[in-house]
Amino acid sequence: MRKVLLIILAVVLVLCGVGGYYGYRVFDIGRDFLAATITQQQFDAQAVGTAETSVRAALPAPLEMTEADIYDGNDAARQGRPDGASCMYYGVKPLDSAREGELPVFRFCFQGGKLTEKKKIILNG
Repeated sequence: MRKVLLIILAVVLVLCGVGGYYGYRVFDIGRDFLAATITQQQFDAQAVGTAETSVRAALPAPLEMTEADIYDGNDAARQGRPDGASCMYYGVKPLDSAREGELPVFRFCFQGGKLTEKKKIILNG
């Protein structure tokens, strides 16, 4: 009987540890996403042709996602991303502005140290 209780206790501890880890990761990702959101006013305040350093200084840290994460490996979903540009992405505040199954994201693309494109894109969830 004692062995059975120890086995049950070990299984419960493992499940709690795994559940706690994944619960924390979801919380952590959500917190990072919220920190990388900007308002329409912050988006509008950035003018095409502005130095990349000025744009980055005016905005919080962007989403820490690769383009493969953002576009899910789908080239058609890139929605006119300029060739050769480096882009950064922000979530849209308020978060409740999205329709079901869609994730609006602000994209800023840079070439030669200048903002060459800014666009609101919709990612399908």
